Amino acid sequence: MSQVLTDVGALRGARILLGVTGGIAAYKAVEICRLLQKAGAEVRVIMTKAATRFVGQATFAAITHHPAPADVFDDADQTLHVRLARWADLMIVAPATANTIAKAANGIADDLVSSTLLMRAGRLLVAPAMHTEMWQHPATQANIATLRERGAAFVGPEEGELSIGDEGIGRLAEPPDVVAAAAALLASRGDMTGLRVLVTAGGTQEPIDPIRFIGNRSSGKMGFAIANEAARRGAQVTLVTGPSALADPDRVTVVRVRTSQEMRNEVVARFDDCDVVVKAAAVADFRPAKPSDHKLKKDEGAPDIALERTPDILAELGLTKTHQILVGFAAETQDAVAYARKKLAAKNLDMVVANVVTEPGAGFEHDTNRAMLIAADGSEEDLPLQSKAAMAAVICDRIAVRLRS
Repeated sequence: MSQVLTDVGALRGARILLGVTGGIAAYKAVEICRLLQKAGAEVRVIMTKAATRFVGQATFAAITHHPAPADVFDDADQTLHVRLARWADLMIVAPATANTIAKAANGIADDLVSSTLLMRAGRLLVAPAMHTEMWQHPATQANIATLRERGAAFVGPEEGELSIGDEGIGRLAEPPDVVAAAAALLASRGDMTGLRVLVTAGGTQEPIDPIRFIGNRSSGKMGFAIANEAARRGAQVTLVTGPSALADPDRVTVVRVRTSQEMRNEVVARFDDCDVVVKAAAVADFRPAKPSDHKLKKDEGAPDIALERTPDILAELGLTKTHQILVGFAAETQDAVAYARKKLAAKNLDMVVANVVTEPGAGFEHDTNRAMLIAADGSEEDLPLQSKAAMAAVICDRIAVRLRS
């Protein structure tokens, strides 16, 4: 029996990407789309070519007032899967065939829907539909377990009438159930709604002369992922970042700086109005004491560059915080956990994320990270190698728990 659509407020204003794949139940996706829009969501639809044999692209285009593409090459620069994966607050695949589930679990990207799934780092709701034997097959169940481990949510399938007169489990969940599950999933991650969150990212550049600087390899990817995740959860986010090639995250106020002093000024000016500060930036510890106002010439010989300490932004925030949750990062090459514990206490932090930047797949410039999350209450949590987007979700989860307590 389907649910009554009562509590779908989390859908209001949400960006929903609906992936429709090739099964007889594809016709129900039309009603799912309509109900999502009725609840106030902005909906875009993408399809597999097989899905267009059951429901026409024009149907979804008429409902959403946007094209319903079925091929990566429907887009002029073939980056539609990238843009839509980043655009959506939630992606729903309904119906999700055994084939599409297998592709998602195994990283196969040979059509628009599977390419978008591989690109997607945010919330995912899967509504399976297939014959009973396909649903019960060990391969399908293993693929579903893989997707669940990665954070995907499922709705259905249900017992009932299938195609060709069969009956059994495998029937697509009814549209109101799918929409209710989408609302519940969004509501469960709306745990930062109304909070003012400040995130720092990237490295800083401390000038030696007008051309040269002291810097580091930080790309800003971890901080940008945290800012993006906090915004997805409803927070009002400001991202103060050093030089980075990354594009501004959606719905985030971005302040770009270059030096440690500029970062300190921007952060301190906003600190009193914040509820949460996550200092993911790799701020330089030292800077030239007297940078040259002209380019140093090599024929003048190697310069003697005297260094001085840069402002310790995190320590300053720890001394002056009142109600704020303060999270720091400790990027080390050895003894990361020991150094992080000292940093946690010395700088009056609520949590610190410690990682060894020389480990394979972790640290600067990678899309993945591995870390230890250490809290002021004494708890420590090992975060295995995972995408920085997934780690950002865990960090935001722990911040939300701290706020509730």
